[in-house]
Amino acid sequence: MIVFNSLDDIDIPFETCVTIGNFDGVHRGHQTLINKAIDYSKENDVKSVVFTFSNHPVNFFKPGYVKNIISAEEKERIVESMGVDIYICIPFDESMTQISARYYVENILIDKLHVKKMVIGHDFSFARKKEGSPELLKSFGEELKFEVEVVTPVLLDGKRVSSTDIRKHIAEGDVVAAEHLLGRYFAVEGKVVRGRQIGRTIGFPTANMEYESCMIIPKIGIYATLVIIDNEIYCGATSIGTNPTVNGKKLSVETYILDFDREIYDREIRVEFVEKMREEIKFESKEALREQLVKDTQYVRDNYVKCLRGSIDKCEEFNNKVENIRQILKIKN
Repeated sequence: MIVFNSLDDIDIPFETCVTIGNFDGVHRGHQTLINKAIDYSKENDVKSVVFTFSNHPVNFFKPGYVKNIISAEEKERIVESMGVDIYICIPFDESMTQISARYYVENILIDKLHVKKMVIGHDFSFARKKEGSPELLKSFGEELKFEVEVVTPVLLDGKRVSSTDIRKHIAEGDVVAAEHLLGRYFAVEGKVVRGRQIGRTIGFPTANMEYESCMIIPKIGIYATLVIIDNEIYCGATSIGTNPTVNGKKLSVETYILDFDREIYDREIRVEFVEKMREEIKFESKEALREQLVKDTQYVRDNYVKCLRGSIDKCEEFNNKVENIRQILKIKN
């Protein structure tokens, strides 16, 4: 996949099919747009282009207002795994707010991207003050000889797939519902840092992960997870909370990684949230906490470790999701 991170750098000598959007989460609705662009490109001997932004446009006007579902780096990885030819990811900055709709079409879509077809969502808008609409883009298409396809909302269970709903599900701890809309597990990446190391004292050492404050994280609770370290996939039990049993105050993301005993401080790890197992509880003692952790890890072992090892039936759906992780992260079996 060819990547451009600046409009000035774009140099494309062929016709394209372009889809434009923020693609926050690259959820099932976004995937429909992107796949339509890919399919058209293959059928008409042009190149597929995804044009997006490295920051959420809303946050340009209201910094920090919208929490990110995925990072800019993960967005690129997902788009590449889908088979897109050209990826344009630029900052949404002051200059983007000043471009007129006609300049946008003539100087970007026509001159730089040589667009033959546009694939856009029904609520697509562009240029200064959102003056560009699907109807205006169609009129430009008729004038400048490119096709515009407006895709109707993608519905799941009768409701439109939206990034807003995905954020809501994650914030509520319903990572299963978030996965249904995303088409893959919600994940958090970050560096392992030293915590209070209380888990070690009860036989459950955890990886305490430092995460970016601009990213959304699930609601406080205990989750069954997958953990990716050095291109290896492990099962885990992840606690998001304050560790009330030991009078903790600071919110942390800590993962007990099953069948793993290496030191990984200052290493980057990725945690994929599979399901919420229970709420965070303040136990009467460390021993009571340890007994519950034994139950939590046994649940993960029975339902997910055995699936990864192929030792129980009815794992096809889970293993398909794991294979999707491998494809996105380019992990070999």
